[in-house]
Amino acid sequence: MKRIIYTFIAAAALILSSCSVKSDIPTKNTAGENYDVVVICADEAWRGDLAYAVCDLLEEPTPGLTRPQGLFNIVKQVAPDKASNIDMMYGNLFVVNINATASEPTFSVEKNLYARPQTVVMVTAPTVASAVAFVGEAMDAIRDVFEQGERKKSNGYYAARPAEELMADFKATTGMDMLIPQGFFKATTVDKNLTWYLRDYPTKAQYIFTFETEYTDPDDLTAKWIMMSLDNKLSSITSKGAVGSYLGVNESGPVYTSTVELAGRTWTEVRGWWEVNNDFMGGPFVSFSSLNPDGKDITTIMFALYAPEDPQRNLLREIEHLFYTLK
Repeated sequence: MKRIIYTFIAAAALILSSCSVKSDIPTKNTAGENYDVVVICADEAWRGDLAYAVCDLLEEPTPGLTRPQGLFNIVKQVAPDKASNIDMMYGNLFVVNINATASEPTFSVEKNLYARPQTVVMVTAPTVASAVAFVGEAMDAIRDVFEQGERKKSNGYYAARPAEELMADFKATTGMDMLIPQGFFKATTVDKNLTWYLRDYPTKAQYIFTFETEYTDPDDLTAKWIMMSLDNKLSSITSKGAVGSYLGVNESGPVYTSTVELAGRTWTEVRGWWEVNNDFMGGPFVSFSSLNPDGKDITTIMFALYAPEDPQRNLLREIEHLFYTLK
């Protein structure tokens, strides 16, 4: 398979030349929900393996949720000459262009082409078969482009609505800056080393936790140790609705881990489920843990969601995005 090529071109609209609906000045807001994608592709190319490859790319299950939900939602596939103004205004467009004169498969990225904020990813390939193979090879890179677009959009929205007192409190606690939006408040905790911010709704809630633990061994940054550390810290929080209840993590559920480089540090990312023992509450979480520059303590930042009735991906992602404002 030929190497993945990234090209950023000012004349990206040429790939969509058969779409006569392009706005001259993209001043309108995007249509649809966060993580929605409209696929622009000729009907004859879409049928068969290409459809399966694109669905695998965009609709793979999101790791760590307690109910299945894809990484993105494919709203529809539409041929370029049938795309409407509304189709072209979605926040994420994935365009597949089969061009026999292309020397090799490539993909390019354009921002705010038809609306704002918008991410348009365009794959050009000489044949359908080469497009299928290329999409499989470039899968992670293409997903990352869309994810970064969603992250920038979410954090841009909340940057205009900061909870300045909580952000000051977070910096005093961790020594780092991180965006925390309005609507959160600081909850009282028994453990003075555990900081808890929450945003409460009638049927759901979003949580941000942060704490430090003493660093004693390189194994302290493994997923197993971090899960144990989270369980120990959360156990100091009890549920008002059930006697003998306390928070923790579900160690028998699926756990996903990776590493993230941010703010000059390496963070161990862990995804899993939290729960209230002796009660019926729980949900997904993602945490990030890193050794402090002094080499003595580990800082952990955890984002958790309680949403028994709502789709979970967007609600968890919008608070997880806040981590990437850390500095």
